Amino acid sequence: MKLPKIFKPDFDYMLSRIGSKHDGGYLIENSSLEKSEFLISFGISTNWDFEKEFINYKNINFLAFDGSIDEKFWEKNEKIAYEKLKRLSFIRYIKFKLIKKSFHQFFNQNNLITKYISNTLENSINLLDVLNICKHKNNLFFKIDIEGSEYEILNDLIEYQEKIIGLAIEFHECNKNLGKIISFIENFNLKLVHIHANNYDNNTEFKIPNTLEISFSKDPIPIKKFSGLPHKLDRPNRARNKEIKLNFYE
Repeated sequence: MKLPKIFKPDFDYMLSRIGSKHDGGYLIENSSLEKSEFLISFGISTNWDFEKEFINYKNINFLAFDGSIDEKFWEKNEKIAYEKLKRLSFIRYIKFKLIKKSFHQFFNQNNLITKYISNTLENSINLLDVLNICKHKNNLFFKIDIEGSEYEILNDLIEYQEKIIGLAIEFHECNKNLGKIISFIENFNLKLVHIHANNYDNNTEFKIPNTLEISFSKDPIPIKKFSGLPHKLDRPNRARNKEIKLNFYE
């Protein structure tokens, strides 16, 4: 699939894969990883491999935000898991129990705020409030996967971009919002260092991938001329689906 040229990284950069082997993993430019002083993560659900690996690598603190992960979430999913147990699905029940235990071992009231990131949703918090909560004012790394609400905060990210050392963001419904993404890239001073197409969607009906994962870095260090995609560290989000190969208009 072809994308406008603005989506093409200028160079190859030294990247590291942080997070899961498949969905939930992102390629991060090394200098932004090394210089980051605090991780702010928007969107957790039941996969926090990125957050765990990032802070273990850097030994820094973090704040995570997700309005969907509260006690009602765990109660609802416990009932679902129990129904599966009654149908002799022991593996899924045990898997749920392990996820819940691991979640409560990793997250607490000091590092997780159960609010959405939005300017319009109920039970939400905006980016300025997030920055006011965060004691670290500079060299912030953001991971953003908030299922379409990212478009509400793009202007805020631009406004406070001097505080940001790196960004990994997932854009949803890209075919409907392509102009907004392009405008963000044009006005965001951090360099686009990597792009990857999420292959969970059925992309046959779209001109471009419906979901794109894009990484940015404040002062990336180029290593050679851009050599194309996918990167050697890229993995399909859904393992059984083929990777989507991206090209760019010149």
